[in-house]
Amino acid sequence: MVREFFYGGDRFRATLHGHAGKEEVFIVQMLEDDEEGPEISLDRFEDPANDPSASIESVLTMLVDRMRCEQGLLSSNQDGFAWSEGRVLAKVHSGVQH
Repeated sequence: MVREFFYGGDRFRATLHGHAGKEEVFIVQMLEDDEEGPEISLDRFEDPANDPSASIESVLTMLVDRMRCEQGLLSSNQDGFAWSEGRVLAKVHSGVQH
């Protein structure tokens, strides 16, 4: 799945591969004119601290917070998480071949 979301007043694009709770997660901050900014990723399958029952929204916010901390970035404001309605950029099949 490729989908945009807002968090802390900023826009991000999330790309997820895999099964729920065991995804590879890639996040890119989207800048003006749809240019790509800082990015971060996490392989939930390999991460020993992964909680497979954690919602994808909580994983995305944790990763954005980590990226901001590591790169010294500030959020635009204190808005919470929200999916960008109508901005599902790609849906990926389940991997099951029929």
